[in-house]
Amino acid sequence: MSEARAAVPLRHRPVTVHAWEDVVFAHWRHDPDVLARTLPRGTRPDVVDGSAWVGLSAYVFRETRVPPFPPSGRLGSMTEVTVEVLTVDDHGRRGVAYRTIDTANVPAIVAAHALLGVPYTFAHARSRRRGDTIAHRSVRRPNRALHPFRAARALRLTPTTGPGGTARPRHAASVRVVAGPVVSDPLAVELTTRAGIHARHLAQTVFWQRQHPPLTIRSARVEQLEGDLPAAIGLPGLLDRTPDSVLVVDATTVRYAWGDVLR
Repeated sequence: MSEARAAVPLRHRPVTVHAWEDVVFAHWRHDPDVLARTLPRGTRPDVVDGSAWVGLSAYVFRETRVPPFPPSGRLGSMTEVTVEVLTVDDHGRRGVAYRTIDTANVPAIVAAHALLGVPYTFAHARSRRRGDTIAHRSVRRPNRALHPFRAARALRLTPTTGPGGTARPRHAASVRVVAGPVVSDPLAVELTTRAGIHARHLAQTVFWQRQHPPLTIRSARVEQLEGDLPAAIGLPGLLDRTPDSVLVVDATTVRYAWGDVLR
């Protein structure tokens, strides 16, 4: 069962530990052939409830630790907005492959690219919660995403309009939902509880194990969902469609550890 997947013991010491808060998941059924072309070697789209799935997730990381060190002030809190594909590898491990993780935390971007192979991208990302209403927003410009230090300076110095006053492209995503009652149906659990991350790193496909307690999952109602961020990673128009699933996850602690090399 998917609940048991979260409790699988880590095979190695955790490399990072995070407090996960204000977690929003929106998922869409999608063409598996389209998604397969975006995935690392040795993985394929995971078929859940008869479909392949792509998701937008957004959350706040707090109290980040890199054991055995204490929480880092520079990595202590950040908003992340991601586009991810549900995956399964040749060993049967069910995870996600991130197509992008947008955040404003430059140290996290540098560390993730160098050590993890996870595609972090510099963006203005922020979150807000009022009662049961949770909102996340990320804005980036595609020509400034490759180098976070230059990007941070460019965002301050470069105008937001091009020749003739036309707006420069800004890959963005906004989601605002209202959390509802707790749900425990198998599909909700399967979409949110994944064994780890599949990533490309140094021409290899690697697997990072993810562990957390069984999640408290809630239904959610969408108030706003828009943006062109999926177009930046080859999935145009995704946010124009009504999601097939929208969920909120209560705060939890997430640990990541090395898994192995697939190929």
